[in-house]
Amino acid sequence: MKTVSLRLVVAALLAAIGLTAFIIGLNYDFGSARRMGPGYFPIVLSAALTLLALAECASAILKPDPTSADTLVWRPLIAILAAVAGFAVTIYLFGLIPAFFVVIGLSTLSERGYGWKPAVILSIITCIGAWLLFSQLLGMALPLFRLGF
Repeated sequence: MKTVSLRLVVAALLAAIGLTAFIIGLNYDFGSARRMGPGYFPIVLSAALTLLALAECASAILKPDPTSADTLVWRPLIAILAAVAGFAVTIYLFGLIPAFFVVIGLSTLSERGYGWKPAVILSIITCIGAWLLFSQLLGMALPLFRLGF
């Protein structure tokens, strides 16, 4: 019995995520390349993700790599999933700036030996950049800080 490669599993998961996002994006107005609707960007990105993932699936099936060690490293997987979930919860409850500290702090747990000082510096720089981009340049009304539930 032939085992399924980790590369194929990951590519299939990415294809499923891309296809799901594509289907959700169909509920929004697409618009055109000149006058983009709210569905344009998600549909184009999810279609690209799905096509690339399907190409990787085909590559994994047609050209298996017998020398690759297909072991799943759990630490980065859990850290990145926790960072995404933490960002979603924190931006909803506390605002954009605390959410960046949470996502960067949890993401740094994916790599051993990454200190807290570089994470804090990266968080501060990211917060300044996000404030400049979203609040000043784009004029979006994202709450930087939110106290309360």
